[in-house]
Amino acid sequence: NTEHNYFLCDTEEKISSLISQLENATEFCFDTESTGTDANNAELVGMSFSFKPHEGFYVPVSSNQNEAQQIVNRFKKYLEDETKNKIGQNIKYDMLLLKWYGVEVRGKMFDTMLTHYLIEPDQRHGMDYLSESYLQYRPVSITELIGKKGKGQGSMRDVDLEKIKEYAAEDADITLQLKEIFSTKLKENSTEKLFSEVEVPLV
Repeated sequence: NTEHNYFLCDTEEKISSLISQLENATEFCFDTESTGTDANNAELVGMSFSFKPHEGFYVPVSSNQNEAQQIVNRFKKYLEDETKNKIGQNIKYDMLLLKWYGVEVRGKMFDTMLTHYLIEPDQRHGMDYLSESYLQYRPVSITELIGKKGKGQGSMRDVDLEKIKEYAAEDADITLQLKEIFSTKLKENSTEKLFSEVEVPLV
């Protein structure tokens, strides 16, 4: 019931419009959806982006390897642009997954999961927990889309596009909002230098 605008970029016109925003952005949040939790064995299902709170974009990626690579190539330039700051939740996973598609994510990084570990080391660091704790917002659960872990769990590849758009764009949107809060908390806790000079380079 929170107002938001999440867009499905599934046509050339919509993808071009999103790319023009990436072209002009100095900072953006991105997230990947995949077929599994092991980045070395998973396939990319889609990518989501957010530039401002309560807004997000989802780009579905084909199961056909050649078509998937063509889509990823459209975004490669911006993901590798060192002048653009990248925001993510457990960004290491996204970086590793995209590496299998020939993308070397570069630039200044802000990982909300890693940041929260420095701010509250004894708490949980999953995005659902962070969203409810800091934004008082309960995001769509992945179990609503593919079921609980186990043999009966489905694949993100089979989820309805409208549902996965809401889920994936929300991920990027929430992560962007958390970044604004955690940036301040890093300064308050005097852990900003540790984050930028030790933790981020280790990622």
